This record gives sequence, C-alpha cells and structure tokens, in this order.
Amino acid sequence: MKHYYSIKSKSSFSPVDLSVIILTFNEEVNLPASLDSVSGWAREVFVVDSYSTDQTVEICLARKEEGIRVVQHEFIDYSQQWNWALQNLPIASSWILKLDADERVTPEFQSEVRELIQTAAVELDGVYFRRRIVFMGGVLRWSGVRSNYDLRLWRTGKAYFESRPVNEHALVEGGTRYLRSFVLHENSKSIADWLDKHNRYSSLEAINIIEKNVTGEIAPRIFGNATERRMFLRKLRLVLPCKALLSFIYLYIICLGFLDGRSGFRYAIFKSAFAYWIHLKVTEYDRTGRKP
Repeated sequence: MKHYYSIKSKSSFSPVDLSVIILTFNEEVNLPASLDSVSGWAREVFVVDSYSTDQTVEICLARKEEGIRVVQHEFIDYSQQWNWALQNLPIASSWILKLDADERVTPEFQSEVRELIQTAAVELDGVYFRRRIVFMGGVLRWSGVRSNYDLRLWRTGKAYFESRPVNEHALVEGGTRYLRSFVLHENSKSIADWLDKHNRYSSLEAINIIEKNVTGEIAPRIFGNATERRMFLRKLRLVLPCKALLSFIYLYIICLGFLDGRSGFRYAIFKSAFAYWIHLKVTEYDRTGRKP
C-alpha cells in the first residue's frame, strides 16, 4: 500500500508541553512516519514495545537524540499495557497524547493542540478528536470517520483505561472538549496484515461479548458524549439481526461512505466482514463452549 501523505514535523516553535505515547509490536514499516510527525513538536515521545522481532526498537534507539525513548514491557492486553505505561513511564509533560504507530499528526492538529494546551481551563481533563483514514490508496472523508470521536488526549494524571482487552477507552472525571482537526491513520502494511490483525481483534471483541463486557465501564447513552453514544450503538447491534448487512448499510449509506468512492465501498465491506467474524465466533462459543 502506498503512502498517501508524508508528514514531518518542522515546527519553528518550542516543543509543546506534551508527551506522546505509542504502543508497538513489529511496527518497523509504520513507525518512522509516526515519529517524524511528532519529533520536534512534542516535548517527549515514549514508545512502549511488546518485544518486537523486527527493527522497531532499533529505529527508536537510532533517534534517541530527538528525544525518542523506548521501553519494553510484556503485553497482556491493550488496557493493561496502557495503564502500565501511565503508571510507570517518567512522564514530565502536563498533557499526554495516545498515538498509534500507523498514525501521524497533521500540521493543523499540531496548531490546534498547541493553542489548546496554552489556553486550557483548569477543569479541562480530556480531549476528543477524530482520525482521517487512508484505506486502499483513498482518503476516507465520510464512511463513519466524521463522527468517530475518541478521547485520546488528556491531562497527565487524570486518565486511566477501562478493563477491556481491545478497543480500550481512556476515562477522565473532569471536563472534555472536541477538536476540529484530524489525525491521519495510514497503515502501510499489507491487506493480509490488516486481515490478520482484525482476525485477532474479532476474537477479543467476541470474548468481550461472551464475558458481558461489551461497554466496559462506560454507560451507553444515545445522547451522551461520543464514547457513550458509540457504546449505545455497540450494545444495540447485539440484539439486531443481520449484523454484517446492517454494518455495511450504516457505513456505506447512512454515513455516506459511497461518497468515498471505491475505497469507501471496500472499507464498508471489510468492516461488515469484521462484524460477521465476531458474530460467528460468539455463535461458535454458544455451540461448543470454546472461547476464540
């Protein structure tokens, strides 16, 4: 898959009072572009690696003069890895940004976050933002991304992660707000890797359903914040028939994914297949008693 964007931080300002944390496992393909986008912009960057077998750690060590620091910790699940990072990393900044290895901050995002940190009210603890996804060479501007806010920027010491093995959420008690700008999500690995990763994710999501941990510690509310609304829809899907078909209709028609062209169609197909895999694995458990 080709790179649609190449983003490298070239800020002439002093670094933002912000620590970026990236979890990795075998991310040598994606990580350099992610580090490029925050190097020189964020005060410090931590990579928490789960004992990669590729060049992920070496990439970080080669950039230690830029303030890139890498630590390794055994991976159990995403929530536990994040809570370990928040409790054990020597974070010196006032704010923390959760970033994936296949994500890059854009210049617009940099500017908005800089202004927010400089002017944030004391009662503000968490910030929601969206990702703009590059899928199969096309930028998705609809397909559910316009409303898919997630709380991934927070004041240091004010957040923890709920106990969910995948698609974990940061929780804060104080005030929150929403950013206008996007973070760019572009996975440069192959479609085969995408399928392999989502096969693992579908197993973890199926276990969430089996263990009745669908919404975690978040109360599902249709008129709540972005995370509460997403949990409401997630819980609603459990009782609806034809989950894969409804997932496709939601992304491609209701969320106007057809405006994203061929990439929007492919994305809706893949996401509906993901929903079907989860359904099949839960059904298999009901029949056999074996967890995926």
